[in-house]
Amino acid sequence: MTDKQIRLTTVEELAQYLENLGDQNQYFRAIPISGTPEEFLYKGQEKAVLREKDQRLFDNLEDFICYAFQCDPEGYSHTEYVDLEILKDLR
Repeated sequence: MTDKQIRLTTVEELAQYLENLGDQNQYFRAIPISGTPEEFLYKGQEKAVLREKDQRLFDNLEDFICYAFQCDPEGYSHTEYVDLEILKDLR
């Protein structure tokens, strides 16, 4: 891991990380244990996440968090952790 990477081990940690960003925008790459890393833009004022490759806007933060942690329909995570690589802070 680099100094610009953060390992999050629970859905609650990711939710808290995004909440702590406040109104700040941030580009980041989510790197799952399995699967392909993807780039996202967190829009702080809107409390929304946009997937860069197809411009998909997640309906809410909970949907993004479950997507990142590969949750099942009941909301249980199917991965041990997700690494975030901070690409750019936009204040």
